Amino acid sequence: MTEIGNLLLRWASEVGEGKITDFKATLAWITRSRNIRVREGAEGRWLRDVSALGHIDVDWRNGLWAVSPPVLTTLPYSDGLAVLTGRRTKATSRAMEELYDSGERIHWLSNETAEGDIAVPDTLLLGYEHPDMLLRNAERIGCTFVPCAALRLFALLPDLAPGSPAAPPALGNVHTVECYNHENRQYEPTQSYAKEGLYRWRSTDWARLVQIRRGQEWHSTEHENGVYLEHARLGTSAMRWRPESGRGRERTGRLSVDWGAPLPPLHARAAVLCTGIQPRIHKLAEVVRYDNVPRHAAEKLAASLLQELEVEEPAAPRKAA
Repeated sequence: MTEIGNLLLRWASEVGEGKITDFKATLAWITRSRNIRVREGAEGRWLRDVSALGHIDVDWRNGLWAVSPPVLTTLPYSDGLAVLTGRRTKATSRAMEELYDSGERIHWLSNETAEGDIAVPDTLLLGYEHPDMLLRNAERIGCTFVPCAALRLFALLPDLAPGSPAAPPALGNVHTVECYNHENRQYEPTQSYAKEGLYRWRSTDWARLVQIRRGQEWHSTEHENGVYLEHARLGTSAMRWRPESGRGRERTGRLSVDWGAPLPPLHARAAVLCTGIQPRIHKLAEVVRYDNVPRHAAEKLAASLLQELEVEEPAAPRKAA
């Protein structure tokens, strides 16, 4: 299945940019032509996940996408690992294979894919003993070397706030209004929108609008931001951090985020680039888990989303059999 993800990234890298609607149509056509069964919304989730991996920049509000420039960047406290993100043309892949043939430590890792979703590209990790090696190899690959992009992104995370003032639902569209149910983690039809909360409805051109109500005022927002604004209003928590149990690894750990509270795009990219691979989905606990996240970075991420990070005790070491 992963070959479809690599193929799609190759195609996006060659095309460069375009409209999200056209991209989704292409994804749908390719999956149908290959007899790949997907769930509703799989095309949008693919764009979201590949954006978090650092390959594509998506402007959801304006309906546009563009492939990201190729970057080789180190992972935080990773003991000599860097990940290749961004554009991946045929020439890029050939350069990586040549590095591997010359004796460099290259790892092609398959990312997990949820049932009914489209596989995302493989993650390419490059081992190194000294940063100077990365500068040379970045030049051979044809990309830019950036020291630990993940930590740079954490430092840039904006503080969450309602968006610009917006108009309430128009009389002709009140039948499409839905209110986000915090407990059920989904939008539900509602007869009233007089209370504070997160709402969505269809505009006159049938585009989906997401807005949040505070008092008598309405503000535009994105779904992810709106969910965390609701968590802040209700005083509830959606994320936890647990340090690694290995000796000397206490400053990094696992960030767990509830299913119903997906991270906004920039936050998701910062967390994903701590490993360069897709987060792990834990169905039983209903959480998404990001590994190798430094505690100070997790605290910055939580604070920017108006969350108080819950710090858990490290897992007890397993006893020898």
